[in-house]
Amino acid sequence: MLGRLVLLVALGLIALVVVACNGGGGDPTTPAGEPSPTPSPAVTATAEATPTPSLEDQVSEAYLRYWDAYSDALFELDATLAQRVASGEELDRIREEIDDLRSRGLALKTVVDHDFVVVEASAESATLLDEIVNNSFFIDAETKEPPQAEGSGEVLRDTFYLEKVDGQWMVVRSTRQR
Repeated sequence: MLGRLVLLVALGLIALVVVACNGGGGDPTTPAGEPSPTPSPAVTATAEATPTPSLEDQVSEAYLRYWDAYSDALFELDATLAQRVASGEELDRIREEIDDLRSRGLALKTVVDHDFVVVEASAESATLLDEIVNNSFFIDAETKEPPQAEGSGEVLRDTFYLEKVDGQWMVVRSTRQR
């Protein structure tokens, strides 16, 4: 029995040596007679936990998603595109704006630059101030022409109110400073 165990251990060691030496043939991609390339140092990957975004970052990201969807809604004249980011008074305001554009045969190509700050945020509500440089322009509702135009460059100062609705930040109201 002991002889059999010694034989198995010896065979295991031989197998390990053969595998470690790649069967004695060196690097399989190196032609015979050429030196094997120097192995590169091992790279150790370390798993890092992804930090949870701060409350301010969550609100900021939600606000920018709102603008993307709002812009799409005004371009396509489809308020349903904003339903995942706006609710309440804000969604009603967007619907009215789209109805007005549609009645004039127009849509809007939104071109804005934001300079915003989250001024208040809790687990359930947030307030954000944005100084917006507006270079948006009207386009034909059907043809979507012109593809480019100059905007007014008007500076708008808006306050946006966000609330968590079913676990997601939504713009529920906005006001413009006159």
